[in-house]
Amino acid sequence: MAIKRIPFLVEKRNKDGSSNFYWQPSKHARDAGFQPARLGKDEGAAMAAALKLNAQYDAWSEGGPAPNAQVQPRQAEGTLGEAIALYRRKVIDGRKPNGDWKIARSTAKTYNSALNRLDEWGGKHPVTVVSRARVRKLRDGMIASGVGEHAAHTTLKLGRQLFAFLIDEEIWSQPNPFVSFGMAQPPPRDVIWSPPARELVIATAEAEGMASIALAIVLGYSIGQREGDILESVIPQYVALPEHKMQPEDYAILAAASPDGQPRGVRIRQNKTRVWIEVPVVGDTRIRLETNIARAKANDRLQIILDDSREAGGRVAVYEGAAGQTRFQRDFAAIREKAAERAAATGQPDLAAEIRGLEFRDLRRTCVVYLGELGLEDHVIAAITGHDIDETRRILKTYMPRTTGRAAHGIARVTAIEAARKERKQ
Repeated sequence: MAIKRIPFLVEKRNKDGSSNFYWQPSKHARDAGFQPARLGKDEGAAMAAALKLNAQYDAWSEGGPAPNAQVQPRQAEGTLGEAIALYRRKVIDGRKPNGDWKIARSTAKTYNSALNRLDEWGGKHPVTVVSRARVRKLRDGMIASGVGEHAAHTTLKLGRQLFAFLIDEEIWSQPNPFVSFGMAQPPPRDVIWSPPARELVIATAEAEGMASIALAIVLGYSIGQREGDILESVIPQYVALPEHKMQPEDYAILAAASPDGQPRGVRIRQNKTRVWIEVPVVGDTRIRLETNIARAKANDRLQIILDDSREAGGRVAVYEGAAGQTRFQRDFAAIREKAAERAAATGQPDLAAEIRGLEFRDLRRTCVVYLGELGLEDHVIAAITGHDIDETRRILKTYMPRTTGRAAHGIARVTAIEAARKERKQ
């Protein structure tokens, strides 16, 4: 048949004698991002469509632009850029047998930024020119350019992972040129939001008509969840908490703090642990949450966090997908800057400087630190934030700053214990 002369065009016969036509790209094309396509039952139309798709593939193969966002840019054979593209396909964008991503999307975003730096540095050159001497020059160049220690270290670490992958794939047979890049792991970020900073940023978001940004900050601080999990939360995840899931005395406290006597919370499946948890919300957090839910319902939206400054289809927009998260981060940055300007204008330069150095992700750490300063045990904090206990301990060990509050808490406990001992001896 004529279709046999057209690459990738496949005919599948039906029981009734009719045919369906499909465009089935090669494995190499699929690895690059080209997707199979249904071309219908009309043979002539299918042939025309297949020829058009083949023309796109041929143009890409010859170094032309990618036909759509799913297709990776064509890299010359044997270049570092080609190696990076392969690593992205098999590792960064790979999936586990259960369909989950091999690498969490938040982590993948960081990795892709580092891979972009490596691609810009040497993507067009043969992979064989990468040497330890050139890696050291890359390190020094990034530091001199002001990239920052964390970004530079992540880039070099990704280079090491990339070449370990190439060795495992039997593409690279020499020692890993990134194996010892001469740069120690920078100290972890340990920023936490002070109460004045938090209050001012929240107030600024409200003044700018961004109630959802204010709510997201409150949720980030009060229940310690990740930005992505908060943005993806939908109305059905706001649930009533039954008494049998907690201790009677805890239920009584939460019920007393609830305006209707019914404890409620947010049910979240965390991207990292994949565990569903239900975290109670009380007080101002609950009021804000229910207010936003009412607004979401009025706009026929499922998402709790709304994109208050934009519309889509005549309704308030939402921060959906990767593009939505990027918009949220930009909106948050704009609110943060306005809050810093307000602090500076009221004669608080130190507060303004603090606010400018804050990131949304610091709220999760702030929640852990706050709960730790109240004296909550590791396993209790883990139940709130959704970490496993070992990870909670690592966070507390790594990020918990040595503060006056913690020192006072420790001495107060010692004082109480010693006083009790003395009383028993008398």
